[in-house]
Amino acid sequence: MTTSDLVDGAIGFIADFPGHAERLADSVMANAWWVALLALAAGGGAAAVRWAWSRGPMAKRTALEVLPTTGFDPKPEEVIRFGHQMARAHKSVSRWLVSSTRTSALRVRFTCSNGSLSMRVEGPDRAMSVLRHQGYAQVEMRPVQADGRAARERPQIRLGS
Repeated sequence: MTTSDLVDGAIGFIADFPGHAERLADSVMANAWWVALLALAAGGGAAAVRWAWSRGPMAKRTALEVLPTTGFDPKPEEVIRFGHQMARAHKSVSRWLVSSTRTSALRVRFTCSNGSLSMRVEGPDRAMSVLRHQGYAQVEMRPVQADGRAARERPQIRLGS
């Protein structure tokens, strides 16, 4: 094969390029329905597998209620340390391939009832070992039961009679 044969072949291919492009477009359009169907089935299968893998961790979530004492006044360093502790807890359970962010997420909920502020931290069971370490001084950490109540009822303080 000589150089002139290669050049003639390239010129011939370029001259026939519109015909090649038309045949390629016809082939793609003739087969597009099953390629789209295959992509849809693969996406649906991946979503179903991910949903099935997330059912177990979602059922194994626990919560802790953080109750401040009367002298609770955190310094900014304590707030930052508690934030780092929560970030460490999230990293200890996240598995980017297996679990979704929904299953490894930590949720923090602040509630105020009868003038008493409480913070509830909810997360996977594997994260609770990290969260059980006291993040703040002068707080009490109580596990929350499945019905949403704290394991022990709050003490009632009555002033006066």
